[in-house]
Amino acid sequence: MELIIAILGVVSAVITISLTNYNSKKNQMKFEERKLKEVYYTNFIDAVSYCVVSNNSEEARDKLADSQNKLLLIGGSNVVFKLMIFHDYIKPSNSSFSSEKHDELLTDLIKTMREDLFLSSKINKNYPIIHLTGKNRTKK
Repeated sequence: MELIIAILGVVSAVITISLTNYNSKKNQMKFEERKLKEVYYTNFIDAVSYCVVSNNSEEARDKLADSQNKLLLIGGSNVVFKLMIFHDYIKPSNSSFSSEKHDELLTDLIKTMREDLFLSSKINKNYPIIHLTGKNRTKK
């Protein structure tokens, strides 16, 4: 009887350690994925902002294209869907561009990114329509 109790104790300890290890690794991977998404999402916002201040220069469009293409890899499916809508709208070939529509689509994209990061749609409650401002980048 004592042997059975000892074996059960060892088995339950092994199971507990295994489950703890599994959950710890799972949480670590989720944390690292969220961190990576945050970097890619902020890089994209930075590239869009750069387009604003550089009057859509070739360098700025290249930076935007690079950051957008990276989002295709890391972004959730809803983010990629909204990104493609935004991309199609801001293409230079779009002759029906309006800043209101641009801001609406950009807001939808950012809200979707926020939901993807925080795993909750509540994060966007009362989130207004936004527009980005540019940031001067002077070389020193």
